[in-house]
Amino acid sequence: MMSPLFNIAEIQVVGNEKIQTDTIISLSRITLGDNIYKTSIKQIEQNIKENAYVQEVNIKRKLPNKIAITVKERKTTYMLEYANSFAYINNQGYILEISQEKLQVPIIVGYSTKEEEIKPGNRLTYEDLEKLETVLRILDSANSNGIRNLITRINIQDKQNYTLIMEEAKKIVYLGDASNLSNRMIYLKAILAGEEGIEGEIFVGGDLNKEKAFFRKKE
Repeated sequence: MMSPLFNIAEIQVVGNEKIQTDTIISLSRITLGDNIYKTSIKQIEQNIKENAYVQEVNIKRKLPNKIAITVKERKTTYMLEYANSFAYINNQGYILEISQEKLQVPIIVGYSTKEEEIKPGNRLTYEDLEKLETVLRILDSANSNGIRNLITRINIQDKQNYTLIMEEAKKIVYLGDASNLSNRMIYLKAILAGEEGIEGEIFVGGDLNKEKAFFRKKE
């Protein structure tokens, strides 16, 4: 017979921001009073990873009677428009949550992942994941040039012509295949400054060694 000294009396949770501590404890399926050595660490980790926001989880026994749970969460980087809601996704293409709340993150449109596959815990198709890598580069470059906050939507349907929608700036930007991004962003930033408040389209998708970027005002 095992000593009651090793019966679980406390569960500690750290690292969580989005997920409530009570939710993690509930997911763990740990029962207070159970013997600490009869509790499967691997099973607890698998249980907690049922929540799509959980990227990593580490479980430790703290003798004599405590279990420590450390989690690393995935963060929402983009949204997909899905039915009448939004699917939150992180920068690795994991679907985290379906919600009607619109967050202040870019909306990805033109994706190829089928609607029936858009479920928390699933990941976007390989084709979409490849394009998402390009989107990351686009946003990093836009951030370096101080214009990332202007981008509200990104159309990834055509990988030869990524399209950025800037609702507040009243601009649609055709970025081509997103190669040579540093130069494209310099052109884009200059046009945005010169055509501020004017609705229209910006083309920076051509061969910038042969033709300059240009702006076309909406008629």
